[in-house]
Amino acid sequence: KQLNLVGPAGFISMEDGAVGGFVQRGIAGARGMEAVVEMGGEGAASSEGRATEASVRGFWKAYRAHMGE
Repeated sequence: KQLNLVGPAGFISMEDGAVGGFVQRGIAGARGMEAVVEMGGEGAASSEGRATEASVRGFWKAYRAHMGE
């Protein structure tokens, strides 16, 4: 059973909010370094289970269409 799920897709838990703090502390010692984080993409392979990358991307694609984007 999956509990503590909020947001339109229901895949965000309270603990996920703490990740930003972990990242900030982790990169504090690497101020001279660079990183590139790309978001988006077009494809995601399907796999077993309900909480997969493909199902989440499908949800947000439909959500954007319904919201008029």
